[in-house]
Amino acid sequence: MVSSVTEHQPGEQILFTAPLSINQDDFIKVKTSTQQNIGSTGSVAFEALERVVDAPLKNSSYNKIYSNTFSPSVSVHSPDMISCYLRILAAGGHLALDEPVLLQDLSNTVSPISRKEQDLVSMLKLAGFINIQSTCAPVSDDQLVKFFQLWGGNASRVEQGVNRLSGKFGVVHILAQKPNYEVGQKIKLNFGNKNKKPSVWTINTNDDDDDDMEDDEALLDEEDKIKPSKASLIRPDDCEMDGAGRRKACKNCVCGRAEAENAGVVSLDLTDDIMDDEVIEVDPTPKKVGGCGSCALGDAFRCSTCPYLGMPAFNEGEKVSLGGMFGQDDI
Repeated sequence: MVSSVTEHQPGEQILFTAPLSINQDDFIKVKTSTQQNIGSTGSVAFEALERVVDAPLKNSSYNKIYSNTFSPSVSVHSPDMISCYLRILAAGGHLALDEPVLLQDLSNTVSPISRKEQDLVSMLKLAGFINIQSTCAPVSDDQLVKFFQLWGGNASRVEQGVNRLSGKFGVVHILAQKPNYEVGQKIKLNFGNKNKKPSVWTINTNDDDDDDMEDDEALLDEEDKIKPSKASLIRPDDCEMDGAGRRKACKNCVCGRAEAENAGVVSLDLTDDIMDDEVIEVDPTPKKVGGCGSCALGDAFRCSTCPYLGMPAFNEGEKVSLGGMFGQDDI
């Protein structure tokens, strides 16, 4: 028996799709009653479910489609079928379909059906259908026998399948609608009059304005207005001045000047007192830093870059010779 989407209106174009195993008498009865409801201005068409994707069906030509609604049926809908229905439905048209589904997961059981109700609903949503309503009813053992007979198999195999899968199948009935627009439809957008000048913000400068402007002078404290002295801008420096009026790293230098001098970096203290007409000549060439002079005393007195690192202590001026395996030629 076929399920109804809504009451049929005169002049509607209706399509039925069903498997080739459908009972012809059942279809003739449904077609006759449907034709009486839509009148002579409407039409009722039929297409085999197995051929619906390749059939020459016109776009947007049907108001309602009934798919696989004749029982019993074990046919399932592919994504291509659902896309085809969306294409041939008119804008705002309705789709009604039935399909057997699983009611629960099957473990260690081979089943010809693997889809659940939500899987079919998701497929319709992804295709573009809206207002989807679904109801699912469990399949009785008598219906399940008919299902196994359609799948094929002898009597013993049908009985075994019914015993193992009883209560685990259902038939879902879904109603869906195509949106009230066509795929690729063009709609003109009204952005208003292009010649109209855009409105801009204006500031009211009338004296009668009740809004008080913030006083910028009130944003500053008295301490912010004090001009900083030159002494407060001088970088803290505890290094002493040499005879030429330049700072020289003291013995316990902590300001970093000693490291800069040892690295051959020449720095200028721009905060020192300099006369306007005084010219200071600076030699930018890094000065060569002498060695530590303790290389002969051993590794304990050598720096990390000493060329004698790892060698035994020796007297200055003495020729260093390596013994043992280091004194033999490699070849």
